Amino acid sequence: MERVNSQLVGAFASVLSDARTEAGLSQESLAERANISTRHVSYLETGARQPTLTILHALSIGLDLPLSEILHRVELRLKK
Repeated sequence: MERVNSQLVGAFASVLSDARTEAGLSQESLAERANISTRHVSYLETGARQPTLTILHALSIGLDLPLSEILHRVELRLKK
């Protein structure tokens, strides 16, 4: 059973896009640094896909941000 929380997915998507932009990275360069496909980064940033824990960890490495910081930003976005 797939569970989708559109507000959570949307908050993550915007946090990911903002963090990538803040880091000065293109989707392609983040994908390379995180060792995932550019298409997957795009899907995550548009909310078309939800990240797994493994992908969250890879993005954390690619963005040079702790997982806790990424999740903190998502929580703040949800409170808006």
